[in-house]
Amino acid sequence: MKVVQQTVTLLTLKERPIGVWILSGLTAAIGLLIFLSSNSSIDWFGLVCIILANVMIFSSPVKTCQFDKQGNWVIFQQQGWLGTKVIPHPIDQVTEVQVEQLNLFGFKLYRLRLVLFSGELFYLTPIPSTDCRLQQHLAKRIKQFLA
Repeated sequence: MKVVQQTVTLLTLKERPIGVWILSGLTAAIGLLIFLSSNSSIDWFGLVCIILANVMIFSSPVKTCQFDKQGNWVIFQQQGWLGTKVIPHPIDQVTEVQVEQLNLFGFKLYRLRLVLFSGELFYLTPIPSTDCRLQQHLAKRIKQFLA
């Protein structure tokens, strides 16, 4: 996620999964080439590549998170090929902004989450990242904005 707009009353973060889109396009192209160049009636590996590319493209929406002090809302929006999902939370219910560390097979992964007054955890970056500095920078910007 990146900060795309910040005013006194509005902070907007946006994430475009361009890397996933490029990877899915390459996977689809490779799968199509293998599928078309196969001598058999159906090449299963090429077909699996095409299906995998479709799953990757459809499951990677553009994510926008908007902190609106004036309207008292944190609005998380996921806009993908299959539609748009909007999740609003009152901004005064946010008690803490944290960078969560996960260990997966010896790799340290990080994701940004909001802790709500009810104890509910809301992940701004549901897919963990290896970029700890970026997650900490975003957490700092959000904390400064909410203060």
